[in-house]
Amino acid sequence: MNGLAGGDVPMAIIPVGTTNVLAKELKIPEDVEGAVQRIIAGRPRRLYVADMVFPDGRSRKFFLMAGIGFDAEAVYNVSRKLKRLSGKAGYLAGGLKVLRHWHPVPKRAVIDGQKFEFSSLIVCKGARYGGYPKAAPDASPENPDLYAVLMRGGKRIDVLRYALGIITGRHTAFRDVAYLKCGRVDIPDTARIQADGDYIGESPVSIETSREKIMFVL
Repeated sequence: MNGLAGGDVPMAIIPVGTTNVLAKELKIPEDVEGAVQRIIAGRPRRLYVADMVFPDGRSRKFFLMAGIGFDAEAVYNVSRKLKRLSGKAGYLAGGLKVLRHWHPVPKRAVIDGQKFEFSSLIVCKGARYGGYPKAAPDASPENPDLYAVLMRGGKRIDVLRYALGIITGRHTAFRDVAYLKCGRVDIPDTARIQADGDYIGESPVSIETSREKIMFVL
């Protein structure tokens, strides 16, 4: 994705991935024939993505969301073989493995200069998380805003409560959840990170909307 940003070559999507979250976000049909017809009838549009920048100068773009905390640990523990064979079941197995021993140390985030503590954090560029649930219902690739979902509870029951809240769309009203529109998120502590469902390394990291857009045929 890094090489596509800012270029004039449009990107088209054929949804043959594990969960096809990007296709769902962009309302692209999830069958190959439907996706091809959409591409043929579509037109190029430039959409916003997010940049993750690490202290050593490395950068990584993501289109939908980045997670630090429970979901990053779950992605880290996904069996590649199980993910390849069973798709979503691989993520579920990774999550159950982490949940058995979940006792997180609170982490720090600096969001637009304001300090927060969290057990899990999702930084969203798109609305959807893992498919149909919307972690950040106000987020959209069509505007430059990021949305941060900070979850403070560190108990295993909290993880289940947050998951149910996201599925039902009620999580943003929880007292121990902060839902913030923002321009920049800094994570100064060391923690594993996943981006768009892939494990990518550890923080510290800074996250903000990329100055370069990616062109998609939609």
